[in-house]
Amino acid sequence: MDKLKQYYYIIVILITLIICWSAWPVVSKFTAKEIQPIASAVSTLSGILFGFVMASISLFASAKDNKLVRNTTLTGYLPKLVNRLHVTMGLLLFVCFTFLLVLFIPDSLTFTVANTNYKYSVVIVIVGIFLGLNSFVQFYMSWRGFKDFSEHM
Repeated sequence: MDKLKQYYYIIVILITLIICWSAWPVVSKFTAKEIQPIASAVSTLSGILFGFVMASISLFASAKDNKLVRNTTLTGYLPKLVNRLHVTMGLLLFVCFTFLLVLFIPDSLTFTVANTNYKYSVVIVIVGIFLGLNSFVQFYMSWRGFKDFSEHM
C-alpha cells in the first residue's frame, strides 16, 4: 500500500494520459459548434469547484482561534492541507481558463505535423481534458482531507 501511495500521482497522470490518447479519435473530429457547449460546461464546473475550495480555505482563516486549528498548525498538518487546497485551486483555475480559451478559437486555425492538419481547438481540448481529470482527482483528494479535518472542528 505504501508503494501505491508513493506513486499515486504518477499513476493518476499515466491513467489520464491513456484516457486522453483514447479520446483523441473522437475529439479530433469535433467542430467548434460541438466543442463550445462542452467547454462552457467544464469551465463552469471547474469554476464552481474553485469556489468550494476557496470557501474551505476561508473557513480555516476564520477559525484560526480554534484549538484544533492551532494544534494542527503546530504539527504541520494544516499547512500541508492548505497547500494541497491551493494547488487544487490553481489546477481548477487553469482548467477553467483552458476551456474558456477554446471558446474563442475558430476551426480554421490549424497547424500541420507530418502532412496532417490538426485544429488548435482540438489540441487544447485534449490538454484541457488532461488537466481537468487531474484537477478533479486533486479536488477529490483535497476535499477528502478537508472533510476528515473539519469533522473535528
